[in-house]
Amino acid sequence: MARAKKAAAKKTAARKPAAKKTTAAKAPALPKSVTNAESKVKLQQKAVEQAQKKAEQTQAKLDKHRAKIDTENGKLSKMRADVAAKRDKAKASSSAAAKRAVDTARGRMNTVRLKLQDLRGEAKLIRAEIQAAKKVATREVKKFRTAERNLKTKLREHERKLAKKAKAEQKKAEQKAKAAAKKAAAKAKRAVKKKTTRKKAATRKAPAKKAATRKAPAKKAAAKRKPAAKKAAARKTPAKKKAATKRPAAKKSS
Repeated sequence: MARAKKAAAKKTAARKPAAKKTTAAKAPALPKSVTNAESKVKLQQKAVEQAQKKAEQTQAKLDKHRAKIDTENGKLSKMRADVAAKRDKAKASSSAAAKRAVDTARGRMNTVRLKLQDLRGEAKLIRAEIQAAKKVATREVKKFRTAERNLKTKLREHERKLAKKAKAEQKKAEQKAKAAAKKAAAKAKRAVKKKTTRKKAATRKAPAKKAATRKAPAKKAAAKRKPAAKKAAARKTPAKKKAATKRPAAKKSS
């Protein structure tokens, strides 16, 4: 029995329709102009980030290059001091070996100097690259700001349209409510008018009934008068008989 009850309960549960999920009220979809403006802003933001990243990278490259220039400057200053020392030594000894040492040191110093010149030239190019990257970044930032302004104007237009629509709907609802109230008032007025007319009719019928009840004794008076009239008629009949007796008899012809 218990198993049969459980099976029946399961069947009834399966038959019951699933409860509908309450969907949250969706916000009104934005128009295509606004969505396009938003996508433009996002793309422009990415372009600005890329341009700024490139400028930062070139700046980091310049910093590394400056470090190289500084190291090469340090080497050059050391070599200059070394050449000056070897030159002084060669002057004091005036040997061929001392002179060769001076020449080799001077050659090394010249190679470092040339390397330093190349590094300085590269630094100039990197600075120019940084300037170009900064210009691109500023241009992209300007474009980004214009895109943002455009988006703001589009959003304002959309909000204005929504407000206008809401105002129109509110006005429509107010007019509908006014019409309904007017209709209800007219209905109530008609009902009151009907009640008053019914009351008036009822008050008019009541005196008429009273008058009818008052007129009833007049019939009795008429009924009382009728026997008197009959008596008068009975009284008048003997007079006719007398008139008949008074007539002279017709003369007989001889």
